[in-house]
Amino acid sequence: MNAEMTAKLIDAPAEVPPDGGYALRVVETRGRRTGAPRRVPLAVVARDGGHYLVSPVRDRDWVENLLTTPECALLSGGRREERRAEPAGGEEAAAVVAAYLAAMSVPWAIRAFPVAQDAGLDEILEHLAGMAVFRLSTVDAS
Repeated sequence: MNAEMTAKLIDAPAEVPPDGGYALRVVETRGRRTGAPRRVPLAVVARDGGHYLVSPVRDRDWVENLLTTPECALLSGGRREERRAEPAGGEEAAAVVAAYLAAMSVPWAIRAFPVAQDAGLDEILEHLAGMAVFRLSTVDAS
């Protein structure tokens, strides 16, 4: 399923995530052992002018890859947008998780989180250590 979705998203024009929402994109990371490119479809969350990646758990390969090598790329419509993914924490990360959960309508994605869809920031903060939130920044290609 991921391979099909990845191919579909790579060919589609890039969607810009609305503030407080998300858009599906293909994120390319580098394998932490091989250095080979790894592609995964992920939601890019927009909040207060920033873009973020969110995982309900930390033990995903793409999370571990970004913790090892934060350089990544967003792929779509034949374009490659270089990014750097830095871990976000505290209230910033909790607010991003809350925005993602509020915008999400896919039941299995919501159930993957250790908090309810309508959890408040305090509850999210209690569980944040088990989640991963990365702030994406643009990388100058020059």
